Amino acid sequence: MNRQEDLMKVFDRTWSANHDNGVKKAREREKKFIAKMFNAEEKKHDRNKMTPEKQANKLREEINNVTSFQRQKQISNIVKKWK
Repeated sequence: MNRQEDLMKVFDRTWSANHDNGVKKAREREKKFIAKMFNAEEKKHDRNKMTPEKQANKLREEINNVTSFQRQKQISNIVKKWK
């Protein structure tokens, strides 16, 4: 009793599964759905093209955010003392 499957049948089955356009389209739709479901859509931006101007702008924004947070914290501390 030979329980092993014929290699030609296995090859034909896997080849047809991998080269079926309907299956490829279904995989793409599923990938898009999962990305949308978990809010993990691919962001297309150039990470490799970080110019000095972009670096300076990003650093300036981070500094501004930190200073505004520190100001808000100081103001809330002053208000707490007056209460």
